[in-house]
Amino acid sequence: MKQLLKKLWIAIFIISTSAFIFSCSKNDDNNNPANPPAGNWRISLYFDTGDETANFAGYSLTFAGNAVVTASNGVNTVTGTWSQTSTKYNLNFGTTPVFEDLNDDWLIVEKNSTSIKLKDDSPAQDDKLEFTKQ
Repeated sequence: MKQLLKKLWIAIFIISTSAFIFSCSKNDDNNNPANPPAGNWRISLYFDTGDETANFAGYSLTFAGNAVVTASNGVNTVTGTWSQTSTKYNLNFGTTPVFEDLNDDWLIVEKNSTSIKLKDDSPAQDDKLEFTKQ
């Protein structure tokens, strides 16, 4: 009987601990597509077959809640679309020279209030794209 009570208490402990752990919600505000990254961003790294970051020097990017991303350097303005899932960032600038290289569904490596680090979703590619808040 004592052994049965011990097993019962262990089972209750495991069940209640599991219920507590799985009932806690994860804060996904940074990964919610309805919440675009606030502020202006710059491309701090773009690596394709080599470092091509300089192609985006001087551009400031803004992600709007209506799925529009705008890149401007004060003279030229380029508009594209963006979306986000829990694991990917999707960018599409159409056929705009230079920016069309960013068209992809990028895997999110890291995302916080000052940095977004992405990599190509294909294991065969070593492409990297990073945004830093201005």
